[in-house]
Amino acid sequence: MNYNNPVIKMLETTANMIIVSMLWLLFSVPVITVIPASAALYHTSVHIIFGEGRGIGVVKDFFSSFRDNLRSGVILSMITVLAVLIIAEGLWTGYQIWRLGIPGMLYMILGIVITFAFICTWIHVPPVLSRFDAPVLSILRISAYFGLRHPFRSILFAVLFAALVWMCDLVPLAIVIVPALFTDLLRPYLERDMNNFIAEQGLGTNTTEEESEEETGEEEVSAVDLDRQLSEKRKGKR
Repeated sequence: MNYNNPVIKMLETTANMIIVSMLWLLFSVPVITVIPASAALYHTSVHIIFGEGRGIGVVKDFFSSFRDNLRSGVILSMITVLAVLIIAEGLWTGYQIWRLGIPGMLYMILGIVITFAFICTWIHVPPVLSRFDAPVLSILRISAYFGLRHPFRSILFAVLFAALVWMCDLVPLAIVIVPALFTDLLRPYLERDMNNFIAEQGLGTNTTEEESEEETGEEEVSAVDLDRQLSEKRKGKR
């Protein structure tokens, strides 16, 4: 069998997308694990299904990424659930009082602004968690930076997410591939932003003797090396 055949490659990619989507659904069931599961989904999609690791088992990579991000991811999931409850309560209260005068209108506007900032940040949390070894507060700050730097794009991402959820409601079977599909649609933009951020932080060039002796002679390093460098930089500041 010719594994370089475009049809075979498409079938392989589709199968891997289904597998990783099902894993995401399974590991998101406890709710408090939805963020580490989403980070694992993003990591596996970027580096295995559509990246340089193509052909390597998606299950192994998903489990590895989920395990690595579990501790911080659970904390972020709990923060997310708490924030959703508070924001939902605030919006409901604002809806009840916004007609009562200017204070009510201002309260409602404030609730909408907070919701907007939350959505922009939340969309970027799993990708950032999958890429950077950093404390929880740093993950939130970096996610907010990416989200609020491109607010309209973040809202388009949210609209796309809502549209895909609606599609799953119409065609329930679509849930077996929608999570990976959503990740793939966001992937080019998020990877560009994170790569630019890494370059801005001075982590985009080789600095060790071993790297300078590589046969390729390229100055760029892989995502794994960048993750390692960023981790070492953060740990060195402790």
